[in-house]
Amino acid sequence: MYQALKAFHFPSSNLAKILFCFIVPALTYAAVAQDRGQYPNQPVKIIAPFAPGGPTDGIARKLANGLTLVTGKTFVVENKPGAQAILGTVFVKDAKPDGYTLLLNETTGVFAINPAITNPPPFDSNKDFTPISLIASGPIFLLVNSALPVKNLNELIELSKKNPGGLSYGSAGGMGQFPTHVSPELFKMKYGFVARNIPYRGAGLALIDLAAGRVDFAMSTGLVAAQPFLDSGKVRAIAVTGKQRLANMPTVPTFLELGYPLPELDEGVMFALFGPANLPPDIVEYLSTATVKAFHTSEMSEGLKTLGLSTAKNPGPKPHGQMMKTEITTWTPIAKKMNLTE
Repeated sequence: MYQALKAFHFPSSNLAKILFCFIVPALTYAAVAQDRGQYPNQPVKIIAPFAPGGPTDGIARKLANGLTLVTGKTFVVENKPGAQAILGTVFVKDAKPDGYTLLLNETTGVFAINPAITNPPPFDSNKDFTPISLIASGPIFLLVNSALPVKNLNELIELSKKNPGGLSYGSAGGMGQFPTHVSPELFKMKYGFVARNIPYRGAGLALIDLAAGRVDFAMSTGLVAAQPFLDSGKVRAIAVTGKQRLANMPTVPTFLELGYPLPELDEGVMFALFGPANLPPDIVEYLSTATVKAFHTSEMSEGLKTLGLSTAKNPGPKPHGQMMKTEITTWTPIAKKMNLTE
């Protein structure tokens, strides 16, 4: 390079300046590339914005273990619960975009519904985060107390109309929680269903009261927490979201086949991995690729089954980003129209 530039007969001082302009950026890029090539060289924190023991926490821990297995690096879970997942989500929003602070979160409720019903919104879902990969999803079941005199969804609807305000459902997590609060309210809005919300601090508590008959029904993802009550016969599943019945629950019809389509809920509950805004593309690629590899470990594939969930069919930053846009576009007007204050 030096000889080539010297052939143009630059004064030595100018030649030094030109070389400086070429060499320093190149060295800087090489140093950054080398540093990125070693990523991660310290533990990566995956923030779970809910308390330990719930589905988000469980997915985060299975993902962290899976990533540790396939990369040989250290991924750990840190719980930051509070304000319907807002505290932990904002913590990641404000974190340095270096790949060492990530977020495992449910997407529809946190990024589409909560900002639509909170004034002012706690964050800009489109601008404050970097999509990394979809992780897991699960259908939403409508569960009823077995003592309720109904055998199917039509009979539940008829019973609700005969007893305005008499039926109740258990929800978890407060106003706008998805799916236990939003799903019943969506069904009420679209099909004239009548029921009142009984809020609980967690889905487990709501299911206990459902089995005891203190509430009449609930809508919840996965069946792990409900399985003991299903096995004992105290609770029955009478409908499930999606376009077709589930292989592991073939006797439970879909809302669609029963004549009550809920296309907004077809994808069920989706969980995904995020970083702060401006996360470097090479780090996104590293994490996305490692996530797909983690899907093939028993830690992830079998572990998610124990939660009643499955790995994402289309992982990666692009499908994740598109899904985010779709959910925000779909749910923002619905959330503003629904009465989510009770």
